[in-house]
Amino acid sequence: MEAEIVGKKVGELIKSRNVTIAEIAQKLNITENELRNKIEGKDEFYVSEVIELTEIFDLDIKSVAQIFFDEKTTKEEKPKEVDLKK
Repeated sequence: MEAEIVGKKVGELIKSRNVTIAEIAQKLNITENELRNKIEGKDEFYVSEVIELTEIFDLDIKSVAQIFFDEKTTKEEKPKEVDLKK
């Protein structure tokens, strides 16, 4: 589910910037099909791709957080507490 939300946001970003999937795929060094799969939520974006998209679209940290790390976008799991006294 989260990959679908992130993919949708990236797809909207691509459309709003009036660039093509082919152009972005080339800049990410992936195929158009791979990018489409990520936009459709079938695959997740790698950290390196998030960094590259940040540079391509000149995103500020707030935008990056809203697209890729919004708590509605990603599951927020709290780490389990570990009892170190055992």
